[in-house]
Amino acid sequence: MVVKSERAKKDLRIRVRFSNHCFSRDYIDGEDSSEEIINQGERKLRVFCHTRYRLSFSLQDLVTSLNSSKIKVNQTKAKRNWVYSIKIDDPEGPYHLFFEISRTPKGKRQYQDLEMVIESAYHETKEPPKIIGNMKFLLLCSKTYLNEKVSTKR
Repeated sequence: MVVKSERAKKDLRIRVRFSNHCFSRDYIDGEDSSEEIINQGERKLRVFCHTRYRLSFSLQDLVTSLNSSKIKVNQTKAKRNWVYSIKIDDPEGPYHLFFEISRTPKGKRQYQDLEMVIESAYHETKEPPKIIGNMKFLLLCSKTYLNEKVSTKR
């Protein structure tokens, strides 16, 4: 993805990657699941989720929609993650896209300027994410590239 940054005075190239949390959910210890168990290292098991998988087909368009001067993203309480939330119809309610964005190491900057990892994406079934503030996505990209503080906590 390429975003225009007036602040950085260049077009920023962003490499976007997706984690398996976009199509899997937490494994509940002892659950009788006919779904495929996905081993994420040895510390945490995940289970294939049909709903997340179905919704994951819209993630490319959702990520691309962030490239707008009007779009704001929210910083999560963890401070390293950001979340972008929209309303969806099936299943009805909020859909959350969690991501991290970082400056690409110097050795790879000939290919991209920023790395964006979509950590998770899911429809809300319990509590909304805990957020501490928001920022326009394009400003977040510029500040990250320029190595400026991105904290929204006041």
